[in-house]
Amino acid sequence: MPVDAQTLVRLTHVWFDYGRRPLIADVSLEVKRGDFIVLTGPNGGGKTTLLRLITGLLKPCKGRVERAEELTVGYLPQKRGIDRAFPITVREVVETGLMGAPGSSRLGRLKAENRLKADEVIARWGLTDFESRPIDSLSGGQWQRTLMARAIVGQPQLLVLDEPDTHLDAHYKQLLTQTLNEISADCAVVMVSHDEELLGNLSGLRKIAMGEQ
Repeated sequence: MPVDAQTLVRLTHVWFDYGRRPLIADVSLEVKRGDFIVLTGPNGGGKTTLLRLITGLLKPCKGRVERAEELTVGYLPQKRGIDRAFPITVREVVETGLMGAPGSSRLGRLKAENRLKADEVIARWGLTDFESRPIDSLSGGQWQRTLMARAIVGQPQLLVLDEPDTHLDAHYKQLLTQTLNEISADCAVVMVSHDEELLGNLSGLRKIAMGEQ
């Protein structure tokens, strides 16, 4: 990647549309190590689309997106990317965040060190009693905590979060605030949230306003 060592992702004159007028129009952005970026703006303004461009889930119609080599990304989507009718447990979802990590085998099996990481994150997010349950049995808050645990368990270099506070009660919103303040020293964060109370308790934010659709 032809960027400096501190840059994780660079978007250069990026455009994206879904067949109508552009949703993302000529956006240039760099995400560097230690950044904590919050995307703000109205619904339909392109925030979720920009997150998906950053993660590589979407490709730009025009422009260029570059990423650091071997960049590790943790992602919590707004529109749930996992079919909750799929027969998979809470622990299995969390452990997908460790696939390809140094502590996993070539066959995708987790080594002991990564099983311990999963244990710690599952316990931290109050999921121990639910870890063997199928995901279609979870409440909205339990599911959101499962996705948050999956996003952070691999200790990614870049954490991308789309409305991470959705369905969380006061206790877990406080835990979310604490977690983000802790990990943002070592992990770049790009996030969408409309929760002004949450944003007011986070340190080092850089807000970027997205336009109307």
